[in-house]
Amino acid sequence: MPDRLKLTRNSQFYKPIAQLTNSIVGRMLESASVSIENNSKYLINEIRQSREIGSFQYTYSVRVFPTQREVYFLSDNIQDRIYAYILILEIDDYVALFRKSCANINKELIEYFIAVDHDQLTATFNDDEVEFQKLATRNMTMSDRALRARSYEAANLKGLLSTHAAGRSIPYFLRIRLGGKIKTINTGSGRVVENSEREGIDTIALWAKSQVDLISNPAINNDFLDAFASKIELEKVLENSSPKAIMFETGMMLDRLESEDVIIKYKTRNDRYIKISPRIIDKLFKALQVVYELDDNNNFIGYEADSSLKINKKKLSFKSKSLAKFKVFENSSEYTLPGYLIKNGWYSVCFSNPKYMYFMGACFEDESGISEISSILDIFHPVSEILGVGSEKGGFCSNSINFSNDSMFRVIEKLHSNDDYIFCDDLGDEWADHITLNRDDSSICFIHSKHGDVSRSASKFQDVVGQGIKNLGNMFFTKNMLMEKNGKTFSKFYKPKGGGINEYFKGKKR
Repeated sequence: MPDRLKLTRNSQFYKPIAQLTNSIVGRMLESASVSIENNSKYLINEIRQSREIGSFQYTYSVRVFPTQREVYFLSDNIQDRIYAYILILEIDDYVALFRKSCANINKELIEYFIAVDHDQLTATFNDDEVEFQKLATRNMTMSDRALRARSYEAANLKGLLSTHAAGRSIPYFLRIRLGGKIKTINTGSGRVVENSEREGIDTIALWAKSQVDLISNPAINNDFLDAFASKIELEKVLENSSPKAIMFETGMMLDRLESEDVIIKYKTRNDRYIKISPRIIDKLFKALQVVYELDDNNNFIGYEADSSLKINKKKLSFKSKSLAKFKVFENSSEYTLPGYLIKNGWYSVCFSNPKYMYFMGACFEDESGISEISSILDIFHPVSEILGVGSEKGGFCSNSINFSNDSMFRVIEKLHSNDDYIFCDDLGDEWADHITLNRDDSSICFIHSKHGDVSRSASKFQDVVGQGIKNLGNMFFTKNMLMEKNGKTFSKFYKPKGGGINEYFKGKKR
């Protein structure tokens, strides 16, 4: 009977907390198939059957059954008839779970299993053997004025993606190429997907066995991913830090709502659930987008009687009376809104120590810290000529043909005297103070200059860095943009602010 199955390589991996029994696996199958169509029979129904492929032996449990799903795009009470399945493979000390359109089994998963975690999944390959084609990260911040997430994609991100300050980024989705295979890993859900044709149960079991072997024998070279935030046990974090705020990852939830048939309903006073209007959905998501601070008792400040953070030994979760009035219907499963957010790990918690963050069911630590100071210092190169600088642009007179020798601008032009062209762009709509072109190096330099008293002030340093950041977009210019600038800005003579001179140094070949 199981030979009828044709599946793709798409599985979640778990480790049982205790020895599996017929009773435990039976409960999982019952919960998964509670949505079976009325008066219908199972197409396949087998529990804990042994199977051998050569010297490899595994145990499988499977159910395939018809179920119904509401058709939401018609006002009529019409149901789609679809087929759902759940396949549980017991391989060595692990379980591989394959499922589609079955009902919610989260209660059993939480009670009897531990999902293969972030560090175990990212150690299933050596960095030097794979090409990182896509990487999605969550920044360790809740600020409204900071980027909370980033996604990168390239033929191979190694060597292209700077890992400077990567310690404050949590990688949660990877797409890698190993030889001719492309694999995606979602570290939050313990899911591994590998491109393949549909295959029979024995071939799928052999693939799952290969993944279990990789999990059991971690790779030793993970230099690229080691630069990012690392997983740390929650109990260690709680020894010297406490939760201070919680934020819901509404962007991830919105993506799911837009891409799948997910419906949110509201519980009325007479215990009926009605589909909520777009106006209520908008209000709900505005409320979820707020960062909620926590008091010393882990209650949401301002909502102490309604919502609170729950601290367990291994996990953080939350409860909310208001949010529990909403119910989420996905495929054949239904959840309270807090249960749905907890199931998917769509909430983050920050701590009194900013080096820690809880995200997608795990706690992470920024280990970069002061270890990156040396790499930051390597960026700077001392220039002895700067010691004699007295101002940014120097003084001007009627016969000036260059910036004065004690100016920062003049030092820059001397340092770049071997470049083919030097343009002073300090003329209003500037891209930089100077732009230089060097054909031998095939390089274009954007140079920003500032002058002031000797200082270790972070705000003074930010003056220069901020100017550079402000003009980053100008580095991606087109040929037409540069020609237009040459015809307008660079064709004029320099006019110092405040007047006193009509013509000055014009961009020319050096």
